[in-house]
Amino acid sequence: MRRAPAPALLVAALLTTAACGPKAITVGSRPFPAERPVFTDLSGTPRADLPEAREPARMVLLDFPWCPACADTWKALRAASAQLPPGSARVYRVLFERETEMTAAGKREAAPLRSSPLAESENPGSAEGIAVTSLTALPGPFQEAFRATQVPVLLLLESDGTVARRWIGYSSGMASEVALEVRKRARPPSPLPPGK
Repeated sequence: MRRAPAPALLVAALLTTAACGPKAITVGSRPFPAERPVFTDLSGTPRADLPEAREPARMVLLDFPWCPACADTWKALRAASAQLPPGSARVYRVLFERETEMTAAGKREAAPLRSSPLAESENPGSAEGIAVTSLTALPGPFQEAFRATQVPVLLLLESDGTVARRWIGYSSGMASEVALEVRKRARPPSPLPPGK
């Protein structure tokens, strides 16, 4: 007669399997650097971390070419940018490849609903309050490292890289919320030396 496994062993086995696989990027987590490269920079160099930035607020946008809400999120970022002084924030725009459709005939790439990358006129520019650094996701490694089940995802990072705020999808109040969160993290002006 076989004995049932002890409850403690069953719980340990479930926790071990739950720890494997992709992690959700949640508030309080520190996703970057990842354990291995998950995107490439403009030169094609694989990266596990985000490039350095001097702006006090850093955001990461997971941007998909087939996602209409991603375009709305860019409009919200442009509106937030207009409310901020230059040099307030940087957005790391992580671009993903086209969506893969599963059909009876097999896999195929879906045509994007808009071109990618966005035209410069649709991006918040560095002359405004938000600068942009584009990265391209390595689809396999990114999906293996992180679980992103809904898009767009906009992350606001603390100075140590911890996720301070996460927006999933688009909302009409996003521009004001982003601008408020960035202003909270803005550096106070340097005091003038005595006598000036």
